[in-house]
Amino acid sequence: MGKSLDQWVKRIGDESIPVMETTITQLNRLGVQDDIPVAEYTAIVERDPGLTVQLLRMCNSQRHGRLGSEITNVQQALMLLGTERIRRLPTELPILEKTLDILPRQQLLGTFSRAWHAAAQATDWARERRDMTPDEVHAATLLHFIGEMVLSLFAPDKVQEIYTLRNEEHVASAEAQYVVLGFTFDELALKLASAWKLPQLVTDALQQENAQFPRAYGIMLAVQLVRAGQYDWFGEKAQAIEMEVAEWLQQDLDRVVARAHTLAAEVARDSDMYGAIPAAVRLVRLPPLPREESTQEDAADENVVGLCLTPQLDVLKTLFGQLGQAVGKNVEPEKLLAMATRAMHDGIGLNRVVFARLNDDGRMLVAAKVAGADNDPIFNRFQINLAIPNLFSRLMERPQAIWMNDTNRNKYWSLVPVDVQKLLTTNSFFAMSVHVNGKPWGLFYADRHTSACQLDETSYKYFKTITSQTARALQRSS
Repeated sequence: MGKSLDQWVKRIGDESIPVMETTITQLNRLGVQDDIPVAEYTAIVERDPGLTVQLLRMCNSQRHGRLGSEITNVQQALMLLGTERIRRLPTELPILEKTLDILPRQQLLGTFSRAWHAAAQATDWARERRDMTPDEVHAATLLHFIGEMVLSLFAPDKVQEIYTLRNEEHVASAEAQYVVLGFTFDELALKLASAWKLPQLVTDALQQENAQFPRAYGIMLAVQLVRAGQYDWFGEKAQAIEMEVAEWLQQDLDRVVARAHTLAAEVARDSDMYGAIPAAVRLVRLPPLPREESTQEDAADENVVGLCLTPQLDVLKTLFGQLGQAVGKNVEPEKLLAMATRAMHDGIGLNRVVFARLNDDGRMLVAAKVAGADNDPIFNRFQINLAIPNLFSRLMERPQAIWMNDTNRNKYWSLVPVDVQKLLTTNSFFAMSVHVNGKPWGLFYADRHTSACQLDETSYKYFKTITSQTARALQRSS
């Protein structure tokens, strides 16, 4: 049996991500000159995600309690440490080219390349939104990839297995990660970001339910656009993300697409140091690369399929027991929802799970906890308008559930709002309302994402039981 998420975090500990030899050479070149602007050091450091991670870890670990100011970007860190310390720092860290074998080296450099490109896209959108501190967005996007980075160092064989599932079996990325590891890159990154005291925006953008917040959402969209662009800028996934960006920024789609493609080309011209295939290559339709030449995600087929997750009854039993114990205790709602969504996703094997909380005026259900949609920032903005009567507003009238399936679809599917139908991209799902102290509180939604993976009666019974148990525990905590 593989290591759990917490076991991996413990194994990784305080290990450093290697820096590139190019970074050391460039910093040494600046070191012999006087009065070098901080901006020149910043430009070099920001191109090296390994050094950026170490820099922000170091600075934020020196904070004393809540009174210390959080260091959120590279320039802040450089000004705090001073250029002399920065010139010495890379020599104290492992050098990527000298310490890694070929497979982890290729994987890590490929991840560096994607991180640098995603940071460029996210920062560009942040400026379009007139974000006051776009450098924070840049740093947080680079650090979004730390889960994949460290696994390339500690378990390159498992990372390669994930890439193979995507490339050859066409399994969706997050599901491939879950099958191989038992968790996703983003879940590991979130744990590490907390342990390493990385900026709050890093942790915000790694939690799916935070897609409702603009800064986190921009990072999520940039990460997925770059991943899609590594395969095909003109495929359905890339185009769907570009359409979402255009709507989000309230800009013309053609302008958004042209800017994203131009920026990809600009990034590619500056990406020689990574030795990886830049996403801009896919702006020109080329024959696919031979399998043996690709060790990265960038060869993945756009036509990915959902993987049917296998129920883990031991996990389900453990979490259900914890929820039962919570009924008699005062457990924080956030912890209860985390247990419930994990029981549904990991235990029952439901691919996508959402708990949507009823907002203050009772007119909207908004995602408060999401599992199984790491690579789908659009779905992570799950929300349902209850102002106009529909299936879900009827569900919220009292504690009740529905399993949308072949037997009732003709009767109920038309009651699902059109915008929700488009968001779900499936017409089979479970949903059940949650009432606390006699009042509507929220709703659990779950599906298997694809028609190839069918919902079943046993899963529906487990889903309703977990929802009911969670409602009882929430009643105590409230």
